[in-house]
Amino acid sequence: MSRVVVAASPLAGHTFPMIQIAGELVAAGHDVTFVGGERFADQVARAGATLRPLTGKAAYDDRRMAESFPERSTLSPGPEMLTWDVSHVFGDAIPDQHALIQELLDEDPDTVFVAELMFLGGLPSLHGAGIRPRRWIGVGISPLYYPSDDTTPFGPAPVGPGVDQVEANRAMNAGLAAALSGAAEYLQRVVDGLGATGFTMPNYFATMYTEPDDVLQLTVPEFEFPRSDLPENLVRFVGPLPPVAPAGWTEPAWWPELDSGRPVVVVTQGTLANDDLSELVEPTLAAFDGEDVLVVAALGRPAAALTGPVPSNAVIEEFVPFDRLLPHADVFVTNGGYGATQQAIAAGVPVVVAGQTEDKPAIAARVGLLGLGIDLHTQRPTPEEVAGAVQQILTTPSYRDRAVELSLAYEKVDGPQQIVDVVAEAFRK
Repeated sequence: MSRVVVAASPLAGHTFPMIQIAGELVAAGHDVTFVGGERFADQVARAGATLRPLTGKAAYDDRRMAESFPERSTLSPGPEMLTWDVSHVFGDAIPDQHALIQELLDEDPDTVFVAELMFLGGLPSLHGAGIRPRRWIGVGISPLYYPSDDTTPFGPAPVGPGVDQVEANRAMNAGLAAALSGAAEYLQRVVDGLGATGFTMPNYFATMYTEPDDVLQLTVPEFEFPRSDLPENLVRFVGPLPPVAPAGWTEPAWWPELDSGRPVVVVTQGTLANDDLSELVEPTLAAFDGEDVLVVAALGRPAAALTGPVPSNAVIEEFVPFDRLLPHADVFVTNGGYGATQQAIAAGVPVVVAGQTEDKPAIAARVGLLGLGIDLHTQRPTPEEVAGAVQQILTTPSYRDRAVELSLAYEKVDGPQQIVDVVAEAFRK
């Protein structure tokens, strides 16, 4: 069997999609080693892969970030925290990641690596520091950030009368690059210090995509802002990973209510950013208390996490498989997870997004600017804001029409199979 190493930073949102990819590669007949956090050992084992846990500064626990990175808690969200995270959460992990990569390549140099784009430990070996893998395949688990004259990562820059759109986009992209220039310089020093030669990082956002041999983006082109200057063959849009339902799931007793004729609103904060359900789930429950609407709240955690009452027209579940639920939904209310948002659109369901952390503003921007729903531009909307956005979607057919239009693009892709095909191709090169 050919050996594949799948790698992820030890953050749950980075790890879970890569474990799913590892499982697909195991099913395709590869000998798969998973490089990641030790706390994910059970999930890795269920996928059929062998865990090689990260160590040292690469082995932090994302459930205790304040303990692992005390200085981080003093920073405000925004450019300052992003620069710090790139430098110290991801950059300081590079030496220990690189050491483990070299151990694995010493065992078998004919290894293909498949790593999410923020796992930066491959950079030294791609530039002469030790053994180079047969192929390094990057996986885009967040929206595309590659700079373009046509757009910024958050959509075309706002312009006033007489302002050239291209110049405005260039200026905003330059500002974003400048905001991360300190982090780029820091990463340059770390990689150079490990013996790499010829590595340069003039633009952090561009380098994420130009360094791997292949980049597989977990979306379709239609869920991206058009980029006429995206280099040919730089990125392969393979589509998202399908939802995975736990074995033995059965429809709950309330399931027939989905076909009662009432509008169905599904709300979730995903499986990661759900520590504080008062951010979005609880305002959504309050927004429709007593209304002729069925609200289905998928908490991603036990119902005891709710701090307020549950209205009589709402049902609460720790988990509901979205591939079964979303075809019944009229509106999907979310904090903007990349996978869940795309699952809704793939089902032809318009979206309300309230998310301001991590990559969520970029995801929300795509929903709003592409006409797929409404971006509330906040992390903590009021019940009135949620109700107003849902009502606007229910009374404006263009939102569902646009979601249905994009759902056709999702029908044409098979993300897991395309990933398996690219890895097989890597062993033929």
